[in-house]
Amino acid sequence: MINNDNINSKLPAIKVIGIEKCTSCFGCANACKFNVIEMKISEEGFFKPEIIEDKCVNCGLCSKNCPVISFESNNFTKEEIKTYAAFSTNDTTRLASSSGGIFTEIAESFIEESGIVSGAAWGENLTVKHICIDNKDDLSKLRSSKYIQSNLDTIYSTIVDLVENQGRKVLFTGTPCQVAALKTFTKSENLFTADVLCHGVPSKIIFDEYINSIAKGHKVNSYTFRDKSNGWSKYKVKINIDKMKSYECITRQDPFFHGFICDLYSNLSCYNCKFAAVPRTGDITMGDFWKISEDLMDERGVSVVLANNVKGLSLLHELERQNKIKLFNKDLKDAIKGNPRIHDGFLNMRKKRSEILSKVKEEGFQYIYENYIKNTDRYIPD
Repeated sequence: MINNDNINSKLPAIKVIGIEKCTSCFGCANACKFNVIEMKISEEGFFKPEIIEDKCVNCGLCSKNCPVISFESNNFTKEEIKTYAAFSTNDTTRLASSSGGIFTEIAESFIEESGIVSGAAWGENLTVKHICIDNKDDLSKLRSSKYIQSNLDTIYSTIVDLVENQGRKVLFTGTPCQVAALKTFTKSENLFTADVLCHGVPSKIIFDEYINSIAKGHKVNSYTFRDKSNGWSKYKVKINIDKMKSYECITRQDPFFHGFICDLYSNLSCYNCKFAAVPRTGDITMGDFWKISEDLMDERGVSVVLANNVKGLSLLHELERQNKIKLFNKDLKDAIKGNPRIHDGFLNMRKKRSEILSKVKEEGFQYIYENYIKNTDRYIPD
């Protein structure tokens, strides 16, 4: 619970909410007109705001644009949400996507109308950064899951300029907290948002040490969390490494992903996420339709899509009318069976978490795997 007295005092947002509630959304850094907030990787491996104290004027702008403090959703309630199993009618698009190809179809519709699409792309040294694109050839950069934190830099400020000053239509995709942050900056009808179903975000330091243990100093040319060459339900991690044989492993058996899905090294705010809830933050929500009914199970991939307001519903129906996507009505409870994070932000924080994050740099990833990850089972709530 946020103390309203602290908000009214115009303290910096991070001092109001505390580091444990910070989602690393970059809202405060984009809001600061005095450039006194820098987002830096913390000792635990997450982006966190650092304030240049002697230059901060306590204007309160960062608190206005911190979604933990300021965001209120006006989307559909649980009873009003429209839930679909969905996939692209284009097999090439569907097979190239992590699930059913819905993101690509929505993104192409924006680009065809001279719009902009913003999402997470791989950068140098296996970093992830939000970028803006305006042509279909670049959509492959934004496609596919990336299970590490994105550097949003000044993306919210860029989007505000696009939708409010230039009158451009923009599709923004991101985690629910990132979508919530962006919506504190603008209410423009030119903005369309899609939040992805998010299990949380793991430590970048852990990820880097894991890559070092596999690549052993060689350059990594490409990394795929969700290669579907064996099928959607049998997706695998695939790493192309210079001068080495490619690394391939069923994703759920990959040591980094196993530790992540067992909640061993996620961002602190992810263990009790206020944005993994209904009402959702985006106009639509997208993810994998795990535990889909047998009649729709398809190894080419099936998406779960939630229409969270009239805006989202209209877009989905228009794409269906154009025969770009197939929609199958589902009950929300069917989607929740395979994706509890639709409405429940709780994760079981492991007692080992702090120890793992403090030891990984000194001991290396293999030590962490053998001593902490290997014999840990995933926590599944009742």
